[in-house]
Amino acid sequence: AYRRYGLSLGLGLARLNGKVFRIGHLGDLNELMVLSALGTTELVLRDQGVPIKAGSGVGAAIEHFHQTGTALAVAAE
Repeated sequence: AYRRYGLSLGLGLARLNGKVFRIGHLGDLNELMVLSALGTTELVLRDQGVPIKAGSGVGAAIEHFHQTGTALAVAAE
C-alpha cells in the first residue's frame, strides 16, 4: 500500500491482530481524507486478490457522512 499508493496501513491491535488494520494519519483527518484513504484501501485489497465490490467502503462512508450531516460541515459555514 505504501510503496504503490503512498498509504500507510498498520497491523491490528492485540486480539484483533490479523483481522483488522489501521489507516495511518498524523492527527489531522477530515471526511475527504477518509474517503481517499478508503478508496486507496479498496485498490490495495483488490490488488491483493481480496474479492470486494469496488466502491463499497467509500459508498458506505459517503452514506454515513450524508446521513449524519458531518461531511464538510466546516466548508458549508
